[in-house]
Amino acid sequence: MRFISLGSDPEFFVLDPKGKPFPATLFAKGTKEFPVPIAELGDGFFEQRDNLSFEGNVPPAYTKEDFVKNLSLLRKFFLNKVALFGYSLSNNGVEYFSKRYLDTAEGLEFGCSSTISSWDSSNKEIISRPTPILDGVNFRVSGFHIHIGYDEPLFKNKLQTDILIGRLFDLFVTVPSHDIKPEPERIKTYGKWGMIRSKSYGVECRTLSTFFTRHDWLDWVWDQVMKIEEFINLSNEEDINLLTKSSHILGTDKKDINNIFIGIFSHFKNLEILTKFNETNEIYKEIIANTNNNSTTTNPI
Repeated sequence: MRFISLGSDPEFFVLDPKGKPFPATLFAKGTKEFPVPIAELGDGFFEQRDNLSFEGNVPPAYTKEDFVKNLSLLRKFFLNKVALFGYSLSNNGVEYFSKRYLDTAEGLEFGCSSTISSWDSSNKEIISRPTPILDGVNFRVSGFHIHIGYDEPLFKNKLQTDILIGRLFDLFVTVPSHDIKPEPERIKTYGKWGMIRSKSYGVECRTLSTFFTRHDWLDWVWDQVMKIEEFINLSNEEDINLLTKSSHILGTDKKDINNIFIGIFSHFKNLEILTKFNETNEIYKEIIANTNNNSTTTNPI
């Protein structure tokens, strides 16, 4: 399997001159239905308003250099827009807004497209989830959705391939991202573990925070995503099938995902592959420790 391209539609919060969250409404052009091209950035760049945030689109990148360049150009474009008035962009994926901003048409407007839960789903059943409605809380969340374009699906059922990538995205990207920038509000709402959308060109992974659109994290994002491709290609078919065989119920704690992967990887024929990546090597150590202790606490597949 080969990952061909990475694209994105990141969202950005605006801060007023005092550093307080402020609606992007006054600065943003376009809507989800009618995004506006950003002519000065070139083909494939768009802007739109999304609830109280900016949302932008970048063209698919086929190299790490272009991925970093595209996201950096988009972020700078939005920053320049608001800097003219003394405003700035937040680095956070969660911001708490004043009630007067939340109780507006924009503050109560939420997307209607459903998503697929990689963990609730399996190779036998696909589970869709409605868009969360945040009208009962005083925060809003913004995401750095990663669109992965790949060549031929790994399975006859393309959605099984998307579920596989969604689960591994959590392992290599989402969980490490929360170690770097904990945002528990995202895990409970728009950034729930394993949330994806299936696309004609591949899959959209929706769990990463806007925090990682910063220039100094873009290399890391590309590299972590490419670990998914490498892991898949190094694994044998039997082991890969284990990764989508069953559905799993999990909460908001990263220990839940860790325990699920311990249960799945414990049944791998080729355990050595787990030693090749930092993220899987820690799980490998736990499996070995459990085996040595004759533990029976790992989750079944």
